Amino acid sequence: MEAQELLIALHDESAGYGISPDRVPLSVLRSFAKDVDEFLRGDSNDVDTSTLDVSVEKGSLAFRTAPTANPVLMNDLRKLASTQEMDGVGPKRRAVMERWQKSARGSRRWRVSIAADFLPTAIVISAESDFRADDADQWVRVERYVRGEIEDMGGMQGRMPTFVCQTARRCWSMLLAKCCETKRSIAFTSRR
Repeated sequence: MEAQELLIALHDESAGYGISPDRVPLSVLRSFAKDVDEFLRGDSNDVDTSTLDVSVEKGSLAFRTAPTANPVLMNDLRKLASTQEMDGVGPKRRAVMERWQKSARGSRRWRVSIAADFLPTAIVISAESDFRADDADQWVRVERYVRGEIEDMGGMQGRMPTFVCQTARRCWSMLLAKCCETKRSIAFTSRR
């Protein structure tokens, strides 16, 4: 695989002016440089960033890397260029992309672009993009039936009704629909 230069650029006008190498808030420079470092290193320090030279480009805050030929980094970039689903991307790069996507959604004037000669198009993280991981927890609707008895209906003193389950012998608050011991939610339905 041939070594390729990468251009990772931050375009941000949320401070009231377009950032550039001439003028950039220190906190933005620090966090973006940290994110770029983490993105390039990946999970198993794919790229040794301590020896990697970068140049700061005009027009925005952009880092151009020296040519690198890391196959893991190149594969992750190809995946990101082809789809906005980050299922096959390493966890550290995915975390950086999720941070960038969250920042882009928070401000219409904030975006990051990643370009290289081997990519068909530049990867752009902006308010219009939707980079996400679909391997998140899948929620399933569950209905549970609990047998027990109401021990205290609350009443004038402002106490909450209390339900004690026969099997687990745990106390459930009916108004909050949470167990006072395990804090798990439960839905109660009344049948007549």
